[in-house]
Amino acid sequence: MRESETMPPEDADALIDSLALRIDAASDDGDTAALESLDAECANLLGPADPPDSLLHYFRSNVQDGLQSALNPHDWAWRQPHREKQILYLRKARDAFSPATLDPSRLAQIVTNLANQMNTLGRPVEALRLYDNVLRTRPRFAMALANRGFVRFCFARMVHDDGHRAVLTAYACRDLENVVDPNLEWDSAPANIINLVDAKAAEIRSAVDVDTVLARTDLDGWPLGEGSAKSYRLRMLDRRLFLNPLVMLGPHSIAAYDPLHLPSHTFTQGTVRPLLGWYNQMKQEFVGARLLYHEAMEAEPLDDRPPHFADDEVRLYDTLDYPALSIGTERLRLAFRTAYGLLDKVAGFVNAYFDLGHDPNRVDLRGVWYDNPRKRRALHSKIADRPNLALRGLYWLSFDIVGEPENGPDDTLAPEATHLNALRNALEHRCLVLTTETFGAHDDDGIEREDITTFRQNTERMLELVHEALILLSFAMHEEEIQKRRDGKDDTSVVDTVLPNYRRAWEEF
Repeated sequence: MRESETMPPEDADALIDSLALRIDAASDDGDTAALESLDAECANLLGPADPPDSLLHYFRSNVQDGLQSALNPHDWAWRQPHREKQILYLRKARDAFSPATLDPSRLAQIVTNLANQMNTLGRPVEALRLYDNVLRTRPRFAMALANRGFVRFCFARMVHDDGHRAVLTAYACRDLENVVDPNLEWDSAPANIINLVDAKAAEIRSAVDVDTVLARTDLDGWPLGEGSAKSYRLRMLDRRLFLNPLVMLGPHSIAAYDPLHLPSHTFTQGTVRPLLGWYNQMKQEFVGARLLYHEAMEAEPLDDRPPHFADDEVRLYDTLDYPALSIGTERLRLAFRTAYGLLDKVAGFVNAYFDLGHDPNRVDLRGVWYDNPRKRRALHSKIADRPNLALRGLYWLSFDIVGEPENGPDDTLAPEATHLNALRNALEHRCLVLTTETFGAHDDDGIEREDITTFRQNTERMLELVHEALILLSFAMHEEEIQKRRDGKDDTSVVDTVLPNYRRAWEEF
């Protein structure tokens, strides 16, 4: 870490250019020693003076990309240290970005690169969220548009509903064909990018009647209800929180419901596993958390509305630290707790479906993949090298949270993961007070505090992670069932069973 010092702008620019050129040259040459040296140089420059930390983290991610290409260009391993560091540095670069020190186009590059890595690891849902974030502010950013087309196609291949798969594939093709627009903003791109895009678009058109699918798909002609129902659905569409693959096309009313469930599947003779009931319950709990979040957003203190009647005549004292005490606040806290708890339930499902044999009372999403879930060293023999991209995506999603190991490594890939875990533990076991102001707040009195706006953002992130986890879980099971049929692991008798849709007591039969 360097001390704060002022560097003349021309010197800072020269240093930035030098670092970029040397990293590119070392990557092109596969010079791992030079890349390691450049990584150390960038790390040493981190601090308050120029160059900006966001740019240095970005350069470090490029170093890790160069190392990955030189050492393991097509690695299918379930642990990839250089790719892991690349993701961590890209996230740090994004979080440290300031338009006062860097051009916004650099942020678009950072987030696009991060999205590309998410897709490589089997996380197209997260990748598509990131591309949309870029294109929302820079709709002509070519690399985000082109890569979104490729990732929409990859995502479509995971989907087990034929109709949804066709629609997603058609819109992937449209993205790819829009890349030829001469008005797009190109920062840097592979020399053959247009050829790659054209080839993929042609491949899609040879398999799907793209024009017919697009013509028959009405994205925004579906009813959303009225009043509070409409407000709820619009917010969930905006946050992309419906359990519907089509929600990844954007906030369109066609996706304002939750059809996603488990695929058709078989059981070993003599066993009956309540997997459908398990997924039912997780899905319902997610919908409940989603609604609690929405109701919190429409209540005080996050919205200028009258207090809830349950708050009337409740004696509380003003502790002069700006506490946010209301039913709306409690709904937000419950949404966070429910969402975080669902990740452990997803782990329990993985443990049961893949017969991992872990104690169901001591399994979490960070540890379920390993022989010893507490220490997280060696992958479980039933997980290692399994050719299931969605399952790998769920595994890599687990790196965005912190588990509860006894002696496990601190290897999370999300800078905020430790804080999210601390929030969960404080909500469950200690005293966390949400506040409307941070002025004068302190955490040395046994009470932990967080600004309610920051907590809202953390709750939204937890809901996104659970949304993605439930989608990947369904897709992973679909891939596994396909693999079973390919491997001929259906030597037991198979009886087709079709279950009716669940009807609630007040619905007409």
